[in-house]
Amino acid sequence: MSTSLPVPQQEMPPATLPVPCPTAPVAGRPVETTTPVFDWTPVPDATRYRVQIASTEAFGAVHYDETTDRGSAVPLGSVLPDDVETACWRVRAEGREEVRSDWSEPARVAVPSAGLESATGTVRVEAPPVPLHPTSDQDPPLDQSAVPFTWEAVPEATGYQLQVAPADAPEAPVVDLTVDQTMSVTLYDTLSGEGTSFRWRVRPLFRVAQPGPWSDPVPFVVAPPVDDEERAPEAENPRASARIAGPATQAQTSTTLSVTVSLFAVLSFLATIALIVLAG
Repeated sequence: MSTSLPVPQQEMPPATLPVPCPTAPVAGRPVETTTPVFDWTPVPDATRYRVQIASTEAFGAVHYDETTDRGSAVPLGSVLPDDVETACWRVRAEGREEVRSDWSEPARVAVPSAGLESATGTVRVEAPPVPLHPTSDQDPPLDQSAVPFTWEAVPEATGYQLQVAPADAPEAPVVDLTVDQTMSVTLYDTLSGEGTSFRWRVRPLFRVAQPGPWSDPVPFVVAPPVDDEERAPEAENPRASARIAGPATQAQTSTTLSVTVSLFAVLSFLATIALIVLAG
């Protein structure tokens, strides 16, 4: 039996990175192996991730607390106490110079040895989630570096499955992930280079029953990446910036000209006086 690790109490810098979203294992569903692979959505600028596994959502007694990479396998049998049937886990992103994200919402997993109750008699709504964002009338196109998805909850659902596919190949999703009891997921730099037109759908998951029905696919568009050649001229060429500052340059030139003309007039007046004196 493993011992619980104390939760460190120390001052931390403010969160500056986006929060990752647990994607496996989730939804309180049983895992098929005693060493499941833990995964989550990637976060830009993250250099590592910290994972905690506990018996409860409060994370008062943490049984696993390690810094790791995405897709890391964790031997639950040697991590959790023998009497634990359902564990909770969370993840946060960490980067250079102590930057970090907040902790994700806890995800749930049933350990392989747990005696799960039968799905018989479970009350569940045979209805798909309602997609909220993005919608088919999304305008302007979404920034492909961070695409948020949201939907309405389904009663009794313990998680959701999200798929995103190219508009011209809906049978070949480029994103297929599961999440816990959350109705919002943001994909960072996931759709880059995959085109601009997509369709997405979502369906509910239940702890031991089969998944619920899919929502209708919703089309959306992301903006193509901006090439260096398309950047503003002033960002590329200092002379362009100087041309933009033309009015100030013209104002300076006008002032110089006025001084020159005034000086010429004074000199002409003095020359005229000198000629008159000499003539006299």
